[in-house]
Amino acid sequence: DSPAYAPVTAATSRTALALVLLAAPLTAGLNVATVARRSVVKYDTSRAVPPEVVRTALDAAILAPCHFLREPWRFYQAGPETVAKLCAMNEDKKAMFEGVPGWMIATCAASEYGDDGSISTKAALEDHAAAACAVQNFMVSLASDGVGSKWMTGALGVAPETVMDIVGADKEAERLLGVIWYGYPANELSADAKSPPRKLGVDGVLTQLP
Repeated sequence: DSPAYAPVTAATSRTALALVLLAAPLTAGLNVATVARRSVVKYDTSRAVPPEVVRTALDAAILAPCHFLREPWRFYQAGPETVAKLCAMNEDKKAMFEGVPGWMIATCAASEYGDDGSISTKAALEDHAAAACAVQNFMVSLASDGVGSKWMTGALGVAPETVMDIVGADKEAERLLGVIWYGYPANELSADAKSPPRKLGVDGVLTQLP
């Protein structure tokens, strides 16, 4: 007799990814999540991401390395009213925006700025780098739970100040890092999924010293 095979569904795909992560050593599990993370633009809007998954991702975010524990990251989780305001920012992209289930706005609260208000001093650059690491941690943690994400900046088609005003961020103390879209992807995340090719590769960026 021919062997019987269970159909591969979205649920079984998520379960398989979860089992890989649970069965692997910590470092291997983290590597699977890192490889599985993709910039996602199409989401399954019928499924909400559980609050505990988002909270776990934020817990991971704030474990990012930071100089002198300055903790320069700030996060704003948009509720329905705020999402509606964000979707109305750009009429040309409103339909696309409305297809995004979750919005997390990330800012950098640097310990200092240049005389022109830019992120240009040593301390400000350190803080900006730390906050960017926090965003990456957030997205990798989401990926470990099968949740897709996309870090949006200029492609929103609006000024950073517009986003800052909508979420009520302190524009004197903070600078926009980006808007992080998140949600269960229309196509399940997979560590085997093809990623955009890196032109340089490891050999193109690594200098091996004696």
